[in-house]
Amino acid sequence: MNLLEWASLLPAWVSADVPEASSLQARVLFTRSIRRRNFTGFPFWVSCPPEMCSEVVTQARTFAGTTGFSKPLVLANQSPEAIGFFRERQWLPERPITFPGKRDFKLLFLSSDPAEHALVGEVEHWTQIKVRPGFPETVDIPVTPGLMEINGPFCHSSGYGFLTSNPTFAGSGLQLEWAVHLPALVASRRIQSAQQAMNALGLELQPLALRDPGAAEAGFFRVLSRGGMKFPEEVWYQRISEQVKSVLVTETEALEKWLEKDKHRLEDRIFQSFQLLQQEKPLDYAQFLEFSSFTRVGVYLGHFPASLLAKLEKLRITAQPFHRQVLPSASMWSTDPF
Repeated sequence: MNLLEWASLLPAWVSADVPEASSLQARVLFTRSIRRRNFTGFPFWVSCPPEMCSEVVTQARTFAGTTGFSKPLVLANQSPEAIGFFRERQWLPERPITFPGKRDFKLLFLSSDPAEHALVGEVEHWTQIKVRPGFPETVDIPVTPGLMEINGPFCHSSGYGFLTSNPTFAGSGLQLEWAVHLPALVASRRIQSAQQAMNALGLELQPLALRDPGAAEAGFFRVLSRGGMKFPEEVWYQRISEQVKSVLVTETEALEKWLEKDKHRLEDRIFQSFQLLQQEKPLDYAQFLEFSSFTRVGVYLGHFPASLLAKLEKLRITAQPFHRQVLPSASMWSTDPF
């Protein structure tokens, strides 16, 4: 498939399932589980000389061929526009890490399941990622042969679990990530306090998009976990998800206070934003995020149907800069977006 064909497909996390608008689920755009692995018999990626990087890539291609990851892309061969598109599609990290002389060995593997992909050479030998809509109650356990097996193809220690170049993720090798909407905490200027509290819990709060302005100002953030070596995946997921839920509860309480303090002005912003999104006038991306944020708040408060959330998320993705370059003949909005 080419970029145009990929852009025409909705990302896996844009679900047709409609959450209850007032629920915590409605404030989570997607959840990603990231499993870091290193093949047995090789040093970590940062220590690999070029000839050994080539061997790791060969091993990764063999492993991918037996597990359904049948669409490899050599990232060094992709255009800057394609790399930007992959990043907006959540296939590449917001903050890629490069090591001198190793760029030509970095691969992206797509699978038959549009919700799952893998990276080779992004710090670890093999990084397998799955994205799901909303806030799942439990962590997904992949059926990929060998990925979870202590005697499989990946480095595993009886004392430290799966070994990773960043010891933070040793153990299960699992990192968790949520895309969340926290507009009330931003509006009340409490987002920095929330960030400090999350850091104390072992969580990191970042703007959802680092390269494009407006995400944090509109309340769109990315919550990332650190490692949990002592815990099985299921236990670790429950512990971290409860911490994220506590932040979302704080957000809903902040929204209630915002409504009590400035109800009429807030509702004016909500309906004006919704109307501006429907007018198909040219907007820069920061403006779109602002209007989209207020419209989402309108859903939470019951002014608009919950089904609007999926449409807003679809619009957020297709309105991103590199998605728009891939679809040059399309306007930022469809003829009837809502």
